[in-house]
Amino acid sequence: MPTLDTPPRVTITVRGRFALRAEDGRDLTPPYRKERAILALLAMTPERRLSRAWIQSMLWSEKPPEKASANLRRALANLRDSLADAKGVIGANRLEIWLEDAVEVDTRPDLAGTAELLELVDAPDPAFDEWLRDLRAADEAAFDKKPGNTPQGQHTAEFETAQAAGSGASPLDLGPSLTPQGNTIIVIRPLERGTGNEAYFLEMMLIDTLSARLEAEGADEIYAAVEPDPARLQQAAAVIYLELTSVVDSGWWNVHLRALADVDRRFLWSGRLRVPMEVSRLADGADIQAFASRALSQILLRFRSVRLTAQSPLIAMQRAASRLYVSDLAELNKAEDELVNLSSGEGAAVALAWRAFARLARSMEFAANDSGVAAEAESLAAEALALRPANPLVCALGARIALDLNGDMERADHLARAALRSDDGNPYALQASSRVALLQGDVEAAHHAATEARRAAEGLPHVFAWDMEVCLTALGKGDLNTALSAAKAAHQNNPSQRAALRYLVALRLLVGDRDGAEQAAQLLRRYEPQFEFSQLRQSDYPMLTLRNSGFADQLVV
Repeated sequence: MPTLDTPPRVTITVRGRFALRAEDGRDLTPPYRKERAILALLAMTPERRLSRAWIQSMLWSEKPPEKASANLRRALANLRDSLADAKGVIGANRLEIWLEDAVEVDTRPDLAGTAELLELVDAPDPAFDEWLRDLRAADEAAFDKKPGNTPQGQHTAEFETAQAAGSGASPLDLGPSLTPQGNTIIVIRPLERGTGNEAYFLEMMLIDTLSARLEAEGADEIYAAVEPDPARLQQAAAVIYLELTSVVDSGWWNVHLRALADVDRRFLWSGRLRVPMEVSRLADGADIQAFASRALSQILLRFRSVRLTAQSPLIAMQRAASRLYVSDLAELNKAEDELVNLSSGEGAAVALAWRAFARLARSMEFAANDSGVAAEAESLAAEALALRPANPLVCALGARIALDLNGDMERADHLARAALRSDDGNPYALQASSRVALLQGDVEAAHHAATEARRAAEGLPHVFAWDMEVCLTALGKGDLNTALSAAKAAHQNNPSQRAALRYLVALRLLVGDRDGAEQAAQLLRRYEPQFEFSQLRQSDYPMLTLRNSGFADQLVV
């Protein structure tokens, strides 16, 4: 019998008729398709935990981000209403949604091969349809390859190899995973070549953008529109296929990008891009950069969800880097430990650059202002640059170290320019360029670069960092309303970030909203218990742009 402190067990049956049942046998299955789909996605994920952004991309893939986010919040509210009698089924925070420990997932392995996965589960979204179709196909393939189910009851050589490698695909063991024997291989292939010079040019522009962004993130082995040696694939730590189709029709360029994992081609993500055939907009490239940001962040995040086995250094590095932005000292320490282990082999230069940035984050967020922190950061950044002097991410992070920790404007400017030469659409390169221009006093150039960087960063999990860049450059221009809007966006995208809260307090004071300033201050005091308005004018408080723009002196504290 469960105690008052232990929620009753709830069971989700995923093979055959999809059902959610209470311990006493009551059927708690949600009546709505999207709500059932959310539970199915969580139940079929090894860690039973997914990001909000990935669920949005699966169930509202054709909606803009803000609309998808609102739809997900509504669906979660519906789920909680329908499960009101069953406590402890689903949990959520700002970033993730998960099944609680009281939930058991029953895969009914005795029915494998005779009962279809997730019957009665569907959702009117092409991305979810693809995921479900691939899931069922992988399940059928796994059943066919079991002893006694293959011809003459024999394993195929391919299946024996996969079994030896082990699997962590899902609670159902739906296919093989590769052992980490080498780099992560990225294969970008067009499935149907668009007809005409226009379509071909745009397709290659997207492939080049994806390749450049992956290389900047530390991928060492990318095959763009060419095929790798099959033997090389078998030696890889992980394989990610990016397959695209595109067509120009009726004044629009339409792209469908699909991501698949490993040699068993497990579905990861599917997304679409639709851009009007306007010369200025296509030449600008922001739509493609934003699409690349959204696609790559979701693909790498989803890859971590489908793999319980050891992951590639590239995938592990994405997880570590994301922890550097959460304003939590324990997460920062964990990220630094992970990055130390990634500082050799695949993506070593990028790992070293992120370690340098971690030193900067420690200094800026947690007042670790001793000279040793700056010296360590400078040494790590120099080592990263020696390995990859043309990598835009390495150059951009190096510029931040030079500028924010060491005050070396000349070196920061040199590295920011080098980052832009390598990739003038990279959001990190644009952010570094904006920061340098702002401190050089060229506020118009700084704000332009910050705005372009924010557009290119759309879809990244830590997009609030680019919101803050827009806030700072708008403040430098004296545009308090734009600065306040950007600070609000940064806070919404990361409620625990101190910089956003600090500037929300200051900007609300500047526009005469003292009640709003006090509300923001109360939130900031969760992280800085002794915070008072007067600190905003102190020379050692981390609000350099507020002071440099002259607005600190205008504060009525």
